Amino acid sequence: MKEFMTQQSTHIRSKRIAFYLRSCGNLHYFAAIKPYLNYFVEQGIHQVFLVVSHLNVECQENLEYTGYTNFFTTNCDLDTYDLVVTPSFLRAEERTDRTKAVQIFHGMSDKPFTYERDFSTYLLCLCVGQRQTDRLLQTPCNKTMKFKLIGYPKFDCPPTATPLFENEKKTIIYCPTWRKEDISSIEIFLNDLDVIDRLTQDYNLIVKPHPNIFNPDRQFYDQSIVDRLHQIPNIKLIQSGNVMPWFAQADLFIGDISAAGYEWLYYNKPMVFLNPQPSILQASADVTSMTYLWQCGDVCDEMGQLKQLVDKNIECDRHQPMREKLLHYSVFNPRDNGATQRGIAEIEQLLSHQAENLATLKITA
Repeated sequence: MKEFMTQQSTHIRSKRIAFYLRSCGNLHYFAAIKPYLNYFVEQGIHQVFLVVSHLNVECQENLEYTGYTNFFTTNCDLDTYDLVVTPSFLRAEERTDRTKAVQIFHGMSDKPFTYERDFSTYLLCLCVGQRQTDRLLQTPCNKTMKFKLIGYPKFDCPPTATPLFENEKKTIIYCPTWRKEDISSIEIFLNDLDVIDRLTQDYNLIVKPHPNIFNPDRQFYDQSIVDRLHQIPNIKLIQSGNVMPWFAQADLFIGDISAAGYEWLYYNKPMVFLNPQPSILQASADVTSMTYLWQCGDVCDEMGQLKQLVDKNIECDRHQPMREKLLHYSVFNPRDNGATQRGIAEIEQLLSHQAENLATLKITA
């Protein structure tokens, strides 16, 4: 009977789980966390917390947090939680040797600085696919990191949204990355309103920038860019942590070094890349290159060529085989709707092991 009660308590003891956002403005982090957060909220066994460094009214009123604001806390002492689930890259000052962290990643970036971080002390890294792990394991400190391939939870039954347009035009979506290290095309795009006007004459245009473009807490935030985005006529400007509902409405993707391009692969539709450094960057088959994804579409080196390349790729999609190849290299079982379940199973196993270790310690004592 005592053994049975010990086993039972292992499964029902409530744990404190921190979902670490760092900042309310990191909506892309929240989109990555949300599938796991929803599960543990619905399960109702463990205490869950959305951990941020500070709260402000603007963030709490954001529609994406509707129904979740009661989970916010500013207790950033991560060692006070039984488990920390984070899509952020924990900084040295945010963790100690006792921090029990699971890295879930918030995208599938080609940006080199993503893979140069040290993940060796995390309890587990839930990796999207083989490309991500291949890149991570090339960094010496990550040779011993613990990881599992689970796929991409945002691909599990992707959410939809009310259609933005009601006409017969094709729809294109432009997703510039944020401005760190001068790899965003946002300023090139904004500096040629004539091309934007020509695009919107023939196509519906959705502009969905990286959430950091709108986040004043970030180092490279520029209010003038936000103002100019709001002033562009005849577009739909989207501020969201999850681009999937608008990808579902689009026929062609325009990107740069944005990790959103890997999410677009799910839909297997044409891509065009607006080169943020035309004299320097070009498409590369080297998996360590930040232009590795550019194999999947035409590259636009001059803004004046953009409309022509969009027309060309809408009419004839030449890159479909390469897109599917990179999708399956980058995402484990990309369309089986099982990534979230695989990730939850790994987290539950960690929680169970913690409880078993605690029960063993009590019995020994």
